[in-house]
Amino acid sequence: MPARRLSRMVADAVLGVVALAVAALLLWHGAIPDRGGVMGLIESVLPWFGILIVLLAIIAAARRSAFAGIGALVAAVVWAALFVPQLTPHHGEGDGNLSIISENVDADNADPGTTVASIAARHPQVIALQELTDTSTQAALTTLAGAYPHHYIVGTVGVWSELPLSNGHSLTLGLGWKRALSVDVQTDEGSVRVYALHAASLRPGQFTQRDEMLRTLAATLRADDSTRLIAVGDFNAASTDRAFRQLLDTVSEPRTSQWGLGFTWPARLPVARVDHLLERGLGVVSSVVLPANGSDHRPIEVGLN
Repeated sequence: MPARRLSRMVADAVLGVVALAVAALLLWHGAIPDRGGVMGLIESVLPWFGILIVLLAIIAAARRSAFAGIGALVAAVVWAALFVPQLTPHHGEGDGNLSIISENVDADNADPGTTVASIAARHPQVIALQELTDTSTQAALTTLAGAYPHHYIVGTVGVWSELPLSNGHSLTLGLGWKRALSVDVQTDEGSVRVYALHAASLRPGQFTQRDEMLRTLAATLRADDSTRLIAVGDFNAASTDRAFRQLLDTVSEPRTSQWGLGFTWPARLPVARVDHLLERGLGVVSSVVLPANGSDHRPIEVGLN
């Protein structure tokens, strides 16, 4: 066999194997051990593997390689099955009688008052803010004082509400400092338990604190017997992250009401959705990502019944 033909066959085989490996990764990434938090980072960007699949398909077509083409097709079918349903808008029923906006306001935000004011201008009943500093906390207290007379703040996390709040508790979620809280919002339909949190960051080699917070939160939510419950904030985890997926055993994440996957970070060109609202016992009417407003995260707004 001529060396040139052999080389071409080997290259085509490698392309096909890579495409099939991508398909396998999309399906069974949860079975791969996470070393140093690397898999958490990979799982955060799994939707972007669609670009790699398109490139593999183009190369396979250009080379007229049947094996590489089949591999790319298998990967494309797997990607579509996983993510296409999430790309289409989903709207719930009802008008919504409880709206919540959540945002990480960014500790380095040069004008947190403007960021908070842009949220308040949408008139949600409840506002949850994360990564508060002394400056941004004071800006929020000043900006929201009139329309949101009720608030509960723990460390860098706070909840402001038009509706009465009660039964507030600070939470460490397994860490040595407070990055979360729980508080009850009194609505006309009854009490809603709200957990607001800012999970620890996920970086290569630095993931155990984030994972511990989410693991402890999952256990806390399972143990909570509230019939109507919300967990909201910056989870520092995408919906495809195994550390985040464990939360979905007891609460649900609504699909977005917009086209796309609802990415929230970084604000200028979002590549992942790390800000979430999870619920139990409530009907979801809408879930949208709002435009950038001065923070490095985009806010999310969810309407509930």
